[in-house]
Amino acid sequence: MEIRWRDLVICDYEVALADGVSGRGAVVEYDLYGRGLHIAPRVLLDDPAPLGRIRRPGIVDVPATEYDAFCAAVQHRLLDLPGALAVRSAFETARSKFWSRISKLESRLNRRGAAAQLAMLTVALDDLMALHTLNWLLPREAAEAHLTQVFADEHAARTCLLALMVPSEPAHVVDVYAWLLRTASTGDTSAFADQKGFLQAQGLTASPWEDPAVVARTIEQFSNAETQQALTKLRHLHERASQRRSDFYAAALLASSSDGAAYQRTQALAVICRLAADEEEFRKVAQQQTLRTLRKLAEQHGRDPYELTLADFLELAQEMPA
Repeated sequence: MEIRWRDLVICDYEVALADGVSGRGAVVEYDLYGRGLHIAPRVLLDDPAPLGRIRRPGIVDVPATEYDAFCAAVQHRLLDLPGALAVRSAFETARSKFWSRISKLESRLNRRGAAAQLAMLTVALDDLMALHTLNWLLPREAAEAHLTQVFADEHAARTCLLALMVPSEPAHVVDVYAWLLRTASTGDTSAFADQKGFLQAQGLTASPWEDPAVVARTIEQFSNAETQQALTKLRHLHERASQRRSDFYAAALLASSSDGAAYQRTQALAVICRLAADEEEFRKVAQQQTLRTLRKLAEQHGRDPYELTLADFLELAQEMPA
């Protein structure tokens, strides 16, 4: 939540994330978002200077002039094809590093070396969380104005912009339920609980599906045929949306092909719209897997995970035995 007070912009994630599954927010979630915003200039603009000052986890104070200049610079870069591709590349790099580092951390969670792995994971997380700012930094008005000029039709422009915001892959919930169907056949509820159970709900609290017994009862209660039909429908909907995205993109490219600058801007819009959708979808999975891992780390030390910052978790990791 953005609050303007005199010459200061206060970005308050405590307000935005206050109500978790258990009825309270987790300090580490505030921390993830605040840290991401703080280092966003490095990820989005290649500018090492951080944005504002972290007052406490989830509260970032930024001088209004600095904040407005940052937002304007990001939006300007996203409308430029090389800039849009650079931000997409930053996302791909952060995603690749996350997968590598979370798996190494989980494999060493009970042994010495966990602190080093968590420290490296934190760097990838910061870069990934910086991209959540695309939720409000996408230059929607400029994009709509450009497409309106391209199509000479405001309604067509808005429809095209919406069509471009389709993720590359179906929502992760489709994968979760597909795995659940396979589990109904294999009976390996422990594997599902360990590898997918944490995706049942958002937040730090353990989800019911992290318990193999609950997974087994869930499988008994649903119809495999109905679930398979629902998954097939969801996949078909994504395929149709992806085709619609491709069709509108092709139409926009064709309509702007006589103007080199307009053609490049159309390309940039396609890049950033898909990036925003892909980033949002991937970040949900990455956050949940991270929170599940941090919760386990806190439990090993008898600590309340809701009260710990990322720095606190790093200290816990350093206490691991050989």
